[in-house]
Amino acid sequence: MEWARIGGIAMVGVVALLILRSYRPEWAPLLRIAVTVVALGLTLSLVSTIIGYVGELAAVTGGVNEEGWSILLKALGVAFLTEVSASVCRDSGEAGLATWVETAGKLEVLLLSFPLIKTVLDTVTEILRMA
Repeated sequence: MEWARIGGIAMVGVVALLILRSYRPEWAPLLRIAVTVVALGLTLSLVSTIIGYVGELAAVTGGVNEEGWSILLKALGVAFLTEVSASVCRDSGEAGLATWVETAGKLEVLLLSFPLIKTVLDTVTEILRMA
């Protein structure tokens, strides 16, 4: 239910920003930063929970494919940072730059996945040789 808390804080922050902009626009960026930091802190607690679950899953599989779990976590981090960076660019009015950030993130995830693709292809090749 952490998502509800984060969404609630974001909605309260948006309403407060709308009100603050009409009376004291110079304070609006500070409130935006404060709400963002609180939401980021709550989001990081979700990420730590996810990392714990991934660790449990890796233990259940006997640590057979630790590289795969590592790649999964790295890809999750890249996706998260890419989305945040692209959103900041869009909010700043730089939609073109946001598109390039997203493209770079996608290419990075593709680059991260190559060891997994190679493992799958090696396994398929080995199975075909057995048959």
